[in-house]
Amino acid sequence: MKKKYKKIIIVLVILLLLVFGAFAYCKFFKSKPADTPIKEVKVTNTIENYGYNLEDRDTKLYKDKYEKLKELLSKDDYDKDEYIKLISELFIIDLYTIDNKISRYDVGGTEFMYTGAVSSFKASVENSLYKTVENDLEDNRSQALPIVSSIEITNYEPTTYEMPDQTVVDGYKVNLSWQYEKDLGYDDTGVLIVIPDGNKMGVVFYKAK
Repeated sequence: MKKKYKKIIIVLVILLLLVFGAFAYCKFFKSKPADTPIKEVKVTNTIENYGYNLEDRDTKLYKDKYEKLKELLSKDDYDKDEYIKLISELFIIDLYTIDNKISRYDVGGTEFMYTGAVSSFKASVENSLYKTVENDLEDNRSQALPIVSSIEITNYEPTTYEMPDQTVVDGYKVNLSWQYEKDLGYDDTGVLIVIPDGNKMGVVFYKAK
């Protein structure tokens, strides 16, 4: 009798392992059907020598500001103040228009940042502002997320900024205010500092107010 029960138990254990294995395979390892839509982002325009890209997912507001920036930078003697104001606006629009982002790791505004600040800024945003953003790789997300509908600069002035190595560089402080298509409780005012970054300017500091 004992041997019979042992055999039954062994068979049951094997069956349970097979069922669990099949479930784990389907859930974690089995590839998705070939016809599963994967969300793709396409670059539709580029401002050469600056690394500023326009994508097919960008909003009308972003596109309008981007076209103004491209036109401005096509001039040899462009207005530096206007340039700084435009990249400041584009930075905020892209950062806070989260509805078109694929995941929490798809942080907006980084191409307008000071190169040395991008990594730490992305890590901070991924674990704060974008922390609850759901994955939209298959373009089926139902989560309500913000879309910036308008923006204005409320103050603009020269300033200085102390770098990590304690050197002080000249820059510009820009205060901004913006609105959304739908108020979901996100930040609507902030201040940033823009400093030289090679052949362009970049946002080195940002704080919501």
